[in-house]
Amino acid sequence: MDFLHSEIGSAKDNFYSPVHNWYKFTAGFSYKFVDSILDEEAKSKNPIVFEPFAGCGTTLVSSQKKQIKAIGNEGQEFMFDVIKAKLNWDIDEFQCMENLKQINKYIKEHLRGFNIEQDSHPLLQSLYTPETLTILYLIRNGLKEVESEKTRLFFKLALSQIMHKSAIHPIAVPYISRTKKLAHEGQPWEKFQTTVSQMLLDINPLKDITCSSDIYLQDSRKRNEQIEESSCNVCITSPPYLNNLDYGEVSKVHTHFFDITNNWNDITTKVRQKLVTGATTHYKESEFNLDTFKYSEFAQGNKSIFADLSDTFFQIKNIAKDRKGKKSFDILMMHYFEDMYNVLKEIKRVLKPNSKAYLILGDSAPYGVYVPTTKILGEISKSVGFNDYQIYKIRSRGTKWKSLKNRHSIELSENVLVLE
Repeated sequence: MDFLHSEIGSAKDNFYSPVHNWYKFTAGFSYKFVDSILDEEAKSKNPIVFEPFAGCGTTLVSSQKKQIKAIGNEGQEFMFDVIKAKLNWDIDEFQCMENLKQINKYIKEHLRGFNIEQDSHPLLQSLYTPETLTILYLIRNGLKEVESEKTRLFFKLALSQIMHKSAIHPIAVPYISRTKKLAHEGQPWEKFQTTVSQMLLDINPLKDITCSSDIYLQDSRKRNEQIEESSCNVCITSPPYLNNLDYGEVSKVHTHFFDITNNWNDITTKVRQKLVTGATTHYKESEFNLDTFKYSEFAQGNKSIFADLSDTFFQIKNIAKDRKGKKSFDILMMHYFEDMYNVLKEIKRVLKPNSKAYLILGDSAPYGVYVPTTKILGEISKSVGFNDYQIYKIRSRGTKWKSLKNRHSIELSENVLVLE
């Protein structure tokens, strides 16, 4: 199967595509991947798409541009709002301009009374100049004056972009480095106006397209009662990789700014607990017991896989004892595959019989122990009702880290897993 090029597992293509480039997402995939599948599926049916990990909305936006029905789940409240904004193309331009004047007036009226120490989050105080941060917060507060929810979300997404563009340090990373500085920080209001104007230009050719995508704030490990069984006929997605990337940590600058979270505990209860376990920060090690876990629905329904995973579990556990971080990648692996088992169950429930699911995935090697993630998930899919699977390698991954002292030398691959 031809999946275009080796970069479809990255978001590089999206940087140059209107609407897709409205938000800088740390882990994304190419809209061209979605387009190619939709074009192929449309030859034999009217596609109705299910996307269990909507992320920044790539699958839903691509589907809507082609006027194809799509349904998605997203577990993060902040990303849920990003997606809703990216799917709203019937924005009134004149009203938008009037609202900008309204927000500008609000900023001028409240500028002197804003107390940076009291009214902003400490983390953000270290990432922006006081002048920039003051304007960012006043724009945020001024959005409350905008009556239309669609326009408010539109502005909120523009503001989210400006947080990247006006920061002193890069913020779209799990661990913010204070040594790396951005060249063009500051000027938030000017950048906000420019970004809103560009977004309006982007949707101008799309205004006649009716919103055909639905998005739910939903944990995809659980059954979404708002989506009927056998209501879709293709799934296009890219689940979290088994690579210890903490999505709650990645989005914390935005979630702190928009008052969704305030501290580590908030990130855990309001973000991490609603996502597939992809990092060691998602759970308490003391609460995991392998003897208990082996009686879980996942382990009982996949006994051969669980036996293999148990061997890998102890391999990783023994190596971790001698590593400085002593990360519990052994436990992470078990939680990850159990969570993905539940996601695959939901995908199978939502899809009509004989439908295909396309998943972009990466293999893993925690502490140098190879875990063929793609193949394991293919085997797990059989236990939830899929008949077979195919794996297509799209590129090697992880090679840029080979020079690191404790980095393993195993060549990992990024793949497309096709479930049938």
